[in-house]
Parts: sequence; C-alpha cells; structure tokens
Amino acid sequence: MNNLTDLFLLVQVIEAGGFSAAASRLGTTRSLLSRRIIALEDRLGARLLHRNARQFAITPTGERVYRHAAAMCEAATAAEQAAMAEGAAQSLVRIEAQGLLSPLVAELVPGFATAHARIRLSVSTGGTGVEALLRQQTDVILSLRETLPDSGDIVARSLGDVRLVTIASPELVRRLGEPEHPARLDEGHCLSYASETSGYWMFRGLAPRRRNARMASADLGALLAAARAGVGFAQLPLFMVANDIAAGRLRTVLDAFEPAPLPLHALTMSTRVVSDATLNFVRFVQKSVLEMSERWQQLVPGRA
Repeated sequence: MNNLTDLFLLVQVIEAGGFSAAASRLGTTRSLLSRRIIALEDRLGARLLHRNARQFAITPTGERVYRHAAAMCEAATAAEQAAMAEGAAQSLVRIEAQGLLSPLVAELVPGFATAHARIRLSVSTGGTGVEALLRQQTDVILSLRETLPDSGDIVARSLGDVRLVTIASPELVRRLGEPEHPARLDEGHCLSYASETSGYWMFRGLAPRRRNARMASADLGALLAAARAGVGFAQLPLFMVANDIAAGRLRTVLDAFEPAPLPLHALTMSTRVVSDATLNFVRFVQKSVLEMSERWQQLVPGRA
C-alpha cells in the first residue's frame, strides 16, 4: 500500500515522457520525482526506468508495472467520479406538489434554494401519486389527501394544515349580495378548480360536491385572476389569497360554513432511503408553514 502514491507518480512520468514534463504538470520538482521513483525501485527490487542525460526509456519490468499502475489510476479516477456522482444525486431533491399545493411550493422553494445553495431542486405538479415514491422517481410529495398511503415503506410527516376559504371581489359581493348559505351560490357565478383528484366544493356540514361552474380551470392563477376581476366566487387555499384579502382586493364569504382544514403531509420513503437534502427540505417546509399559518390567522381569523 505504501507504493500506491509512487506508482501514480510513475504513471505520470511515463505518460509525460520524462521527469521534467511530469514535474511541470504536477507542480513539483524534477529532483523530487526522481527520488520517489528511485525509492519505489528500491522497494520493488527492480529497475523500472532507464535514465541519463540523453535518454529516457522504460525497462521491460517497468512496462509491465506501468500497465497495472495505469489501470490502478483509472480505477481510482472512476471511484472518485462515482463518489462525486453519488454526492450530486444526494444533493438533488425532486419535489412533487399535489393539486392545490403548487402555489405554496412556488412560494417556499425560493427561500429554501437561497438557504441551501448546494441543493438542487426539481419541482413537479403532475400529481403522479405515491407510485412515484415507490419507484424512486421522486423524493418527496406534498399532499393534502386525508387518507394516507397504506405502505410500510412510506413515511407521512405532518406539516400542519391548510384552510380553504370561499372568496369573491368586494365589487361582486356588492352587485350580487353576500350569500347566506352555500345552496344560494349561483353556479353561473362560480369559479371551480378542475383536476382529476380535486375540484369539489367543501362546506362545513355539507357533502362535497362539484358545481357546473361558469369557469373551471386547473390553473389556479387563472382562477385567482378571475376572482379578482369579479367574474365569480371561488374556493381557494388561504395561503394563496391571504395577501389579497389583507389588501382588500378579495373578501371571504360563507365564513360560518368554512370546512375543516385539510391535513398537509410530506410523503417520503423510509428514513433508511431518504436523503439528508430531502429531510432538510421537509424541515424547512414544516417550519415555514407554521410561521405562515400564524400570519394567515392574523390576516383572516378562523371561523368560530
């Protein structure tokens, strides 16, 4: 094992075509390289190089040693590259946000990226489900599903909860009047979130139902813009509309029927599989949602 470094130096000298060129390439001195190769020859008990003022050549033994030493260097380089590739994979967090959570992720990701400059992020809102976790195609799923996956390989970490509020522009409420009951909502003035897994309007004490809305879209930004413009009523996550409510661009309606908050979870594989970078992201979201919830509560107090 003591010969490994000197075998590396032997490869460098041979591939550079001499001690001077190798010393220049390695940032050392010709005399140091010469002493290290002589010491290697003494330990091996064999001459590896012919060298004098006019000639540099490899002995037959040196040729055989060189082939093995070069393979050793290639293996060491491959090992280093493998470690670097693994480190790069460990620093990537693939995030999937289900349905209504895409605006929350858009708000949180910049702060996490700033605080963790070495961690790379890949964000998806495709809603592929827990199968992506089991196939190791994603690292963490942010989920509002009330029914958690029945799998011993998946860990569900609670991140808090998300309030859904029914909102409208003040101008629309002045024009149509404030509805006293969800049944009084005219579907011709409703804006619905449309997706395969969501899109139901939920109210306290009533069964969830879809509505034949004036406008249905899976683009939450489009629904928010339409609500601000007075096109209709919408039911959206509080984190998405809290600032609009505080600024007076929107207001809540049907507060007495606000549904129970939806549980927010981070779904990951078991701790023996999940990376430190993924755990850092989960902790960041957990802390951020708690801080944001306290701020939202001040802006929009919960129903009695």
